[in-house]
Amino acid sequence: MKTKTMASNELPKKRDRLFALGDDMCDAAHDHEVAIGLKQNTESVVRPALDAARGAESTFGQCQILRKAANAAHTAADNAAKVFISRAKKRLSIFLGESYSTEWGAAGWPNNSLMLPSTQDERFNLVNSLKLYLTTNPTQESVDMGVTAALAATCHTNLSAARTALDMKVTETGQAKAARDAAEANLRLRMRGLITELETILAPEDPLWHAFGLSRPVDEETPEAPTFTTALASVAGTVLVDWDDALRAERYRVWILVVGVDTDFRAVETVYDSDATVSGLTSGTTVKIRVTSANEAGESLPGPVAEVVVA
Repeated sequence: MKTKTMASNELPKKRDRLFALGDDMCDAAHDHEVAIGLKQNTESVVRPALDAARGAESTFGQCQILRKAANAAHTAADNAAKVFISRAKKRLSIFLGESYSTEWGAAGWPNNSLMLPSTQDERFNLVNSLKLYLTTNPTQESVDMGVTAALAATCHTNLSAARTALDMKVTETGQAKAARDAAEANLRLRMRGLITELETILAPEDPLWHAFGLSRPVDEETPEAPTFTTALASVAGTVLVDWDDALRAERYRVWILVVGVDTDFRAVETVYDSDATVSGLTSGTTVKIRVTSANEAGESLPGPVAEVVVA
């Protein structure tokens, strides 16, 4: 005889699901905390932790956007430096020859080579050296070729600013991530505290567990099945499937049966949200679709069957 694994109300690993559960728990605390005698982990304790975690997640996201923009500006400035170096090499070869020499070294080329420096640090230093070299040797400048001390100075200044800005955004993003992780850890601590307190004041079979978005301790650990499934024809060969969130579900499997072709349902998608797009179907065929929910403990029975004609 198989032993049932009972619900343990483990907190979701995914942050969006954690926040959604936090909302349910806070809403239920607002409605029921006085009646059930919740004392320590009340809405006024858990809600600020939830708001702080969401805020920290938003801040981290904004920092990532700003870091991406800084990285793009940094890349553009480095590309401009590459272009200037290539032009300077072409211009100076008139005076310094086509092969590496001590004169080229005096102009700033590193590694005893006329190859474009492979690292950005070397390119950054070379542009500055070219600025100094062209300032000292103005007769080797060329406005037409875009090789002047002034242009080298602008290139170097832009790259310097871009490097500084990117370093700052990298630092800010790291700090924001640390703050987000700390806020999430605090939220998990508060939510776990609420669950622990509920275990002392609610009976294992009390339906109020569900009001908090949690499983009753008497419930099996395996998830419940979705209670409805809808399927809509989309673009040619594609069907949009939607269903309700199931208790304890961490992921879902979408199963299809092509009428007149398949003898049984077959799994075609595994997703983590309560909707999916099934493509690659034959237009004009009738398809039956159902969904099962799953977590680490197992998989539910199938939910209701939806039927649709593929566009």
